[in-house]
Amino acid sequence: MTYDLHIHSCLSPCANDDMTPTNIAGFAKLNGIDLIAVADHNSALNLPATAQACEAYGVRLLPAIEMNTAEEIHLLCYFARVEDALAMGEAIYENLPRYPYDHEIWGRQLVMDAEENTIGEVDKLLTAACTLDLYAAKALCEKLGGIAVPAHVDKESTSLLSVLGFAPEDLPFAAYEVKRPEHTLAALWESGRLPAGVEILTSSDAHSLGEIPEHPRTLSPQSCLWRLL
Repeated sequence: MTYDLHIHSCLSPCANDDMTPTNIAGFAKLNGIDLIAVADHNSALNLPATAQACEAYGVRLLPAIEMNTAEEIHLLCYFARVEDALAMGEAIYENLPRYPYDHEIWGRQLVMDAEENTIGEVDKLLTAACTLDLYAAKALCEKLGGIAVPAHVDKESTSLLSVLGFAPEDLPFAAYEVKRPEHTLAALWESGRLPAGVEILTSSDAHSLGEIPEHPRTLSPQSCLWRLL
């Protein structure tokens, strides 16, 4: 299956307001993407509407959240069911600080239904770091039946390698996401900063409709994520 497993909807304050569940599913269909994951920051509240939109367009959905851990490390949490992602989101929300939230500064955090209606806005800043550390976050994801994948590890901020400098041996991950594998993967393996031969995923991290790829990558049946499908 072709895939893009890191897309932000209008629930993420850093994403465009036109990143509605219906628009995302429609653009994925137009671009020949079989499988998508909408992975909003610290929340799964747009996944029910996304599931309906994906069903209407014939696109498969892998429910997800991009969590920001206490260390400011972004962790993609993938689930088999929307309900499991929602449970993860509730736990994260309870561990988010209650910053004074102003959408004029940070951007809107829109909860949508499948008919493109705004049905709510989240009152905590979703891009904030929660109080769960990387170990607790991975354990909670797995307790809910999910698979945790460190996001964009080659990025110079909010990534496992930018924060820690290495992949902890006592915290093994089945896969890692990189932003630009053609530029970074060999160097990351050779330096020992990533385990050699580990599964690598590459997605768009799209925050606007134009960033959803026209030439998506293909997910192998050997992928660790296949068991969730």
